[in-house]
Amino acid sequence: MRDGMLMRVYLTESDKIGGEPAMQAVLHLCRDAGLQGITVMRGVEGMGLHGVHSSAFLSLSSDLPLVVEAIDEPERIQRAVDMLRPHLGHRLVATWPVSIMRASEERDDA
Repeated sequence: MRDGMLMRVYLTESDKIGGEPAMQAVLHLCRDAGLQGITVMRGVEGMGLHGVHSSAFLSLSSDLPLVVEAIDEPERIQRAVDMLRPHLGHRLVATWPVSIMRASEERDDA
């Protein structure tokens, strides 16, 4: 196992950054920061600064929550956060330390 950092960026489907969907902009900035293995998850419901976003049957929302998540070396995550900071406005970013393990890297021949 090795030390790593996890970063989550919380968005909604309608968020824009520089005229493009925020999810796309965040993915491009993360790639430019050297991150790999970025995942976007679509939520079924969320509550934030602008109220409740829900996929409930009657609401037919097109503004569902999105979470962009990346796990990498702490230095790369920090570079990504620094690159994202000027573009995110009120959006929430969370980071925390994690332990990284890939089964293919953990060869225990004992």
